[in-house]
Amino acid sequence: MSTQEKLLTLLIEQPSKYLSGEQLGQALGISRTAVWKAIQALKVAGYQLETKPHQGYRYQPTDLLSAPLIRQNLDATLTDLPLNIFKELASTNQSAKKAAAENSVSPQIFIADQQTAGYGRYGRTFVSPEQSGIYLSILLRPDQPLTDVGLLTTAVAMAVFRAIKATTGISVDIKWVNDLYYQGKKICGILSEAITDFESQQISHLVIGIGLNFADSTVIPAELQSKVGALFQQQPPITRNQLISAILNQFFQLYQTYTQGEFLAEYRKHSLLIGRNVTLQQGQQSITGTVKTINATGELVLTTSTGLRSFSSGEVTKVHF
Repeated sequence: MSTQEKLLTLLIEQPSKYLSGEQLGQALGISRTAVWKAIQALKVAGYQLETKPHQGYRYQPTDLLSAPLIRQNLDATLTDLPLNIFKELASTNQSAKKAAAENSVSPQIFIADQQTAGYGRYGRTFVSPEQSGIYLSILLRPDQPLTDVGLLTTAVAMAVFRAIKATTGISVDIKWVNDLYYQGKKICGILSEAITDFESQQISHLVIGIGLNFADSTVIPAELQSKVGALFQQQPPITRNQLISAILNQFFQLYQTYTQGEFLAEYRKHSLLIGRNVTLQQGQQSITGTVKTINATGELVLTTSTGLRSFSSGEVTKVHF
């Protein structure tokens, strides 16, 4: 943890108190001059730090993405989780994949305030404007062979669902396999990418990307505004940091046992598709049918003209209400 992060953590832990440069210096083992320089650097980075003569410094709440603020609400088992936060990245998934190629520590988290080349399934552009979204990737090194990547993706959707519910009380809808909807519009997409070891041909790393429209943005292209929404249209009652903490807490809890599928009953309860007539695109083939259920391995089960069929991949392109 850098000096700036340590100093910010001290201020965050006592938000109602002014802490003098001398107090901060003693706590960190640095000079008052070093404290002053760190304070100025934090201000330049966008943090709101109130300065009062003869009393010191006090933290003012902000929605600036911050490792200390995220860490403040993480479960005790995650306090050492590496958090890499950037003002701008081309793509958090790409940064995580680069770290995997360099054999960096895992798990670790990559978060950006803005993505300039964000992408979703099939390489589609994911618009990622600054200060309004959560763009987050989790880099994992599986301890054992992964046989249920599809089930893991459904577990991630459930983790985001639970995090939103726990922090805001809002209940969103889940569109198999990787989208969350609110008030009829998509607000979140999930993209899981596996990295295969060349020699063993086994999955060596897994990157899970989460893109969530947190607050309404005027940057969303006009042609997408009828389809794409945001969790909040007005002033959000929570910060992005708080929701990120909740997502990570929920994900790592589910990750321990996701192969057992215990979350699937809750997933089905909030499914946007069960009972609906849909069109599924799988490669060049279109299949139309009624969604009967999501089965124990996370597959979409359709009642079609030729009987029951299960699909582990594909994209639901139409929902016929």
